[in-house]
Amino acid sequence: MSWHDTLEGLKQELADVRAERQRRLEAEKAELKKERDDLSQMALTLGINELLVEMNATLLDGKGEIETVVGWEFSPVDLDLDAGIGMNGDEPDEDGEDTDVITTILSWEEPDEMEIAVDLGLSNDGIYLQINEIEVRPEREALELGLVEAFRDELEI
Repeated sequence: MSWHDTLEGLKQELADVRAERQRRLEAEKAELKKERDDLSQMALTLGINELLVEMNATLLDGKGEIETVVGWEFSPVDLDLDAGIGMNGDEPDEDGEDTDVITTILSWEEPDEMEIAVDLGLSNDGIYLQINEIEVRPEREALELGLVEAFRDELEI
């Protein structure tokens, strides 16, 4: 086999490898999009935002602020946050895992700043739900109980 024939063979091999990588990348992107869509749907189903709105209206007379950060839409420039802090207040994950989280925060002054942060995210073990970094079952009843407990903890009641 001549040098040129060897290169032509290698060129075809390279094209095949690149095509397979592209197919795999597209499949991974599609799976990640599906997981993120499922996560968004679960946030709606659990009613995280609505529960925090109700807490704000009932317990804080509407004086609190509610913010939702969708990790995969997150841009440190947009929010003017310190790039050294991850979505959950920790160091950002090298693998970008902190981007697969929806964080909803209720904050208010009491006279110090108080905060309840609800994280619904994807991990290697599946979907997780945390309230102020304490894991709870991703079910409506557990979420409600966890929010009440987090409020009591914040105010030290």
